[in-house]
Amino acid sequence: MTSSRLLDLPAEIRSLIYEYAVASDKTVVTFRLDSYQRDDYDHATLPSLASVSRQVRSESLPAFYSCNDFILHTESPKAEEANGWLRLNCNYLGLLRKVTFWLRYVPFTNDRASSQGAMSMSIFRPTKGAHWQVDEEWRWVTVVRRPAELQGDASLILEKLRDMIPEISKDTATHDDYAALMTDLRSFYIQEKMS
Repeated sequence: MTSSRLLDLPAEIRSLIYEYAVASDKTVVTFRLDSYQRDDYDHATLPSLASVSRQVRSESLPAFYSCNDFILHTESPKAEEANGWLRLNCNYLGLLRKVTFWLRYVPFTNDRASSQGAMSMSIFRPTKGAHWQVDEEWRWVTVVRRPAELQGDASLILEKLRDMIPEISKDTATHDDYAALMTDLRSFYIQEKMS
């Protein structure tokens, strides 16, 4: 058996190759995709490169977690799938550099048709181990027309998110801390809309 030419390269070059190989062109979701979403999103499965060898796995997974934007849905049943992903990947949460939360829009009225959209809000770390920061840009992620009061809702949620992220900025943050943030953010939004 011949040795791998990849592993003969300097670590810095291998690191660049891994970043190129595992970075997704699409945003990565931590829950099961609906058929209409598959063109725009990738599912958060480990890259094939991680199956090559133990060394390649240990060198490539940090790039996978730090190069991609991972979406966590805050509403059941997709929130449970996102929680499962967090639990399975708990050893790598410290490597994440961008996480996006999807929050289903809550209308003033109990009109199901007008609640078919979601807001997308992101947090990021400029460098590994840095404290999380809130990205002030948010998106409406569905084709349904954007409700008029949505900007006010988004501002309120971004403010709450800023208050909540210190808990997951700690080095000791666990999958339970991320799951609690998702649940608390969703509960806060519903409470605010219903009060």
